[in-house]
Amino acid sequence: MIKILIAFLGLTIFNPATIFIDRSADHSISRKTKIVHAFHTSLTEIQYNPKEKSLEISIRMFTDDLETALTKANNGQKVMIGGKNDNSDAILSKYVQQHFMIVTPQKQKKAMSILGKEMEGDATWVYVEIPNSPDFKGNIIYNSIMQELFDDQTNIVNFIQPSGKKTYVFNAKIKTAEID
Repeated sequence: MIKILIAFLGLTIFNPATIFIDRSADHSISRKTKIVHAFHTSLTEIQYNPKEKSLEISIRMFTDDLETALTKANNGQKVMIGGKNDNSDAILSKYVQQHFMIVTPQKQKKAMSILGKEMEGDATWVYVEIPNSPDFKGNIIYNSIMQELFDDQTNIVNFIQPSGKKTYVFNAKIKTAEID
């Protein structure tokens, strides 16, 4: 439960043993600290937009873990997120569509559009839309994001709809949940 609370608040744990010294052009010394986290989690928010009859989805993942997952999915070819060397868009879209989906009671995967991504500190937000979703009760949420990498991966999904907010937790044993 503490891992989930820390993840929800977006906190990271700093490893004091991981400090790098960088000498700048003027020979001054600066310290750079590499951020290391001791837990593996994602946070997803699904919000129903009644005007558009669509599901608006935001998925927050640790960037370093996401790059590792995308590199693995890209047959070992390094994937970078952000900056001038960003080469992640196509593989990110494919990865999200394989590991996160809404499935109808008739076992049909709902079509989704990846709208973009945004970096925030040590995390990356991925924005997704599922159009034409006026009736989502009884649908199944499938979330196996980074389950292939980490046995302790926990994926939290907050579904916000007119009747209130419902939280679903996914892990190595639970990859699906019915929307009620």
